[in-house]
Amino acid sequence: MKRSSYNNVGMGSRFGFFMTVICGLLLPSSTVGQSCVDDFQEIYKKEALVTDTSFPRLYIVCPRHIYEMGNIDYDGNIIQPNVGTVAPPFPLRSNMTIRCGDQGSRENLCWLRGGDLHLDGTKVLGIEDDTLENVKIEGFVFIGARDHSLLASKPGSITFIDCEFRGFTNSSVPIMLDYYDASNPWEELVTTFLDCEFRGNRYFGMGSQSALIYGNSLQNRIKIESSIFENNDMVWNNTRPDTHSYIVESLGPVSIQKTCFKDNLVGSSDVVVFGNTFQNDLNFVSNSSGSLCPFSSIFETIEQFDSFTPTCIEATSTLCERYVTLSPTGTPSSGPTSSTAPSSIPTGTPTITSQPTISAMPSGQPTVTPSGKPSEEGATRSPTESPSEVELDFFWPDFMTDPPADAATSYRANTMLQLVLGVALFCLFL
Repeated sequence: MKRSSYNNVGMGSRFGFFMTVICGLLLPSSTVGQSCVDDFQEIYKKEALVTDTSFPRLYIVCPRHIYEMGNIDYDGNIIQPNVGTVAPPFPLRSNMTIRCGDQGSRENLCWLRGGDLHLDGTKVLGIEDDTLENVKIEGFVFIGARDHSLLASKPGSITFIDCEFRGFTNSSVPIMLDYYDASNPWEELVTTFLDCEFRGNRYFGMGSQSALIYGNSLQNRIKIESSIFENNDMVWNNTRPDTHSYIVESLGPVSIQKTCFKDNLVGSSDVVVFGNTFQNDLNFVSNSSGSLCPFSSIFETIEQFDSFTPTCIEATSTLCERYVTLSPTGTPSSGPTSSTAPSSIPTGTPTITSQPTISAMPSGQPTVTPSGKPSEEGATRSPTESPSEVELDFFWPDFMTDPPADAATSYRANTMLQLVLGVALFCLFL
């Protein structure tokens, strides 16, 4: 009887251990730490419980995913397709950081594609906060929204770090900054792009804004640093390219530093500022000048606007500073230190190892000759004609072994893997 009782206790312990392992594997990892989000509705649900937005919140979006964004109806609801699922835009609130993977890097491959809107900084969809203080978006690739990637109409600050905007060919304007409050003229919306890229975007046509980044009032401040604008076409389908064709357009102050404008088609100039200030520091332009000004057009007075004769400001750098590593600015603070002499004589003679082996030199000629001469170092060829229509099909980088899975497939695969591991552990302890 004692032996039977012992066996029952042993089997009960094993079964309890097995259930503990299964539960630990299948329960959400948020019970033990920060988990990633693959359903953006989770952000809405968690933010619905937040009444005090002064506390920082971090949302890590699951990497290696393409998130198909949804279209929005007139009531602000996401239109669900007949097949598959779509995601709502990120709801932006104060002191919120939304990060792709743990590192917040584009290499983690979080792609938000299509839909009407990617990031909502308004009250249209029910976010009733009055401000957008200290919002950070890190490491995302935004592709081809129909209206906007970002729409913001509240004061505060939004910072994009290591993000990319591409394939916006049917959009009203990718970045729409639309804050204005005449009763609080000292407040402003500050939007910063740090180490970001705008590539392969195109002006849609009549009804769209004539820029990729648009500040719609003097209370919208734009800061761009260490970023690149390349292969964007703001002339295509544009009936007024001489006066309505820019990369950055704003009624508010603009600051651009260490940013490169390369191989863009613009009719007027890369940057235009109406009635406000422009800070220009170490920017580079190559094959990206309009007919109005080579880099930036500043309209400081009404008379300048009426005659359309702005003050032209040129780029100040002869190379793309974004890729330059600065040399030390001062001399070392002290000389090298000297090691003291040994305090006693050696205890033994040194040992001598055998000489290293030396590989023999090649005995014959190479079996493969070079395919051609190298291209001229540092040369950038100007395009000979207007770019053709931008394709929306982007190929995965060469280092990828497989494309990112969609959220539903990834969840099912992870659940099955966890179940198999749990069964294996159970069999191990039988």
